[in-house]
Amino acid sequence: MGNVQASSNLPPMPPNTTPIPPPTTPQKLPPENRIENPGSVEELHKKCKELFPMTFEGIRLVINKGLSNHFFVSHSLLIGSTSQTSNYKFGSTFVGTNQVGPGDFSPLLIGDIDPRGNISTNVNVQPWDNVKIKLNTQFQEFKTNGIQTTAEYRADRYTATLCLVNPDLFNYTGIYISQYLYALNNKTSVGAEVIHQRSPQIPNGHITVFNVLGRYIYDDATTISTTLSLTGLQCCYHFKASEQLQFGVDLEGSLLQRDINATFAYQAQIPKSDINIKGSIDRKWNISTTLEKRLHPMPFTFALSTMFSPAKHQLRMGVGFLVG
Repeated sequence: MGNVQASSNLPPMPPNTTPIPPPTTPQKLPPENRIENPGSVEELHKKCKELFPMTFEGIRLVINKGLSNHFFVSHSLLIGSTSQTSNYKFGSTFVGTNQVGPGDFSPLLIGDIDPRGNISTNVNVQPWDNVKIKLNTQFQEFKTNGIQTTAEYRADRYTATLCLVNPDLFNYTGIYISQYLYALNNKTSVGAEVIHQRSPQIPNGHITVFNVLGRYIYDDATTISTTLSLTGLQCCYHFKASEQLQFGVDLEGSLLQRDINATFAYQAQIPKSDINIKGSIDRKWNISTTLEKRLHPMPFTFALSTMFSPAKHQLRMGVGFLVG
């Protein structure tokens, strides 16, 4: 009788070749296909306008002092050729802890006062992520001279703004501005602006101006922005040749008076020398130039300003010294 040996080990199962579907994830657009917010109408011509020099006349001294990470004070003294052009201002700035963007904090409080009692205040508050409120006031000899309130809403592809300048709701006077800027894509933005002004000095008591807005960005170095209405136009061209050299052209005029003024501006930076030069010239040959030299390692900046007007036979110069 033979022994029969039974094995308890079963043959291995064949491998499962059925593909397992990957887990579903929400599709996201690549960064280059996302349409960004176009900004506000106030920033429409910003790249070109930043190239224009801020000139001054006389001797200027500015001292900036940071008392903490959120509070700063400044002293600004300007000595001109006459008492009207001479002035002293004391300013203060409070920067909040809520950072809503690169270099943008909320709340932001800025104010200055001079010995004559002229006060200027700026308040920027962002109570929600998409809403920003600005309040600018001007006081002359401790009396209200001007008030401007701005409410701005920023969505993913558009920005809507409502601005009130010196509003008088009882007499229904003042300037009422509504603005809208929409991004067709990351290069092209279009919008509209309605300005309504009511005053007893205006014929019929009121006037309304409608503006069409547009901006086109080409190859991230060229920007063309336009504001067009039935009475006037403004067209700005900005070209960034390199990190150290930029050019701009501002074309502005009135279609009714057929008077158009073109201004060419540039900005040149010399990194190794810490020199920043800005200049502009218009069709009437008015020339303006500013030069700023950073004096390392001390926190000092030396500034020169020149304004030349051949039509008025005027040459104005200024020397400035900034501390801080």
